[in-house]
Amino acid sequence: MMLTRQIDSHSGVMTSNEMMTANPHSPALVKTIDMPKGYIDAMHQHTWHQVIFPIKGLLQTKTDYYQHLVPHTSALFVPAGIQHESIALSQTTFVGIYLNPAFGTEYEHQVRTITLTPFLNELLQEIRRQCEGLVSDEEVSRLLAVLHDQIMKDNVQTFQLLLPQDRRLKLIFEALTDKPALDFSLKQWGEKVGASERTLSRLFSKEFNTSFQLWRQQIRLIYSLSLLDEDRSIQSITDQVGYQNDSSYIKAFKAYFDVTPQQFRVNGKQGGVRRP
Repeated sequence: MMLTRQIDSHSGVMTSNEMMTANPHSPALVKTIDMPKGYIDAMHQHTWHQVIFPIKGLLQTKTDYYQHLVPHTSALFVPAGIQHESIALSQTTFVGIYLNPAFGTEYEHQVRTITLTPFLNELLQEIRRQCEGLVSDEEVSRLLAVLHDQIMKDNVQTFQLLLPQDRRLKLIFEALTDKPALDFSLKQWGEKVGASERTLSRLFSKEFNTSFQLWRQQIRLIYSLSLLDEDRSIQSITDQVGYQNDSSYIKAFKAYFDVTPQQFRVNGKQGGVRRP
């Protein structure tokens, strides 16, 4: 049975929203959260902005139109008021920094997945340390101004999947995210969901501006990140996400993420990929 922190009102642990209510004049608050694999933080929203960054593990955060994958190479910015749900795809520890909208510059009403550069990582860690220590609101606010600039920079990563709107594409999406190695042709999928191959091809072009094959490859590569967080061989991961051999998977992964699967895994154990 999967757990949901939002309904666990008897745990004795103050929820993020309770923290905000109790500290209305703080510029920022911090919470470190451990989530076992499969843990669901049910659909909810905050009155403050939120920055999520994993220390270890892999989060998947769903909003109305996207699924954002948040590995150790990135941080996710969720503006106040946006409904979102998070699932731990592996054993995950992440830090949530909550930014009081009453302080600092306004943010666009848009979720952003941001490259976790060495500078941004250190900035978030310093904000975390100051929020947990005894420093003035003015000191924290100065750091939040720098954080705003970093969030709004054009350094957005592409660890996101656009959620299909068409009912038939949703059925394919759900099946492939459950079993990425499924190798049905578009014609076979059409027979399963009640549409012609031509109709499905048109829908993929309309909704995603790409082909079914490229869309399926994106799903396979993104979901392989959660397997790299586990103690599995590259061959095992290759098989599970539907590639014919290691070299095909490694080549596609490198082209999409700019690092090899092994580099991603090793850098994660060392505290995060340091991308330019």
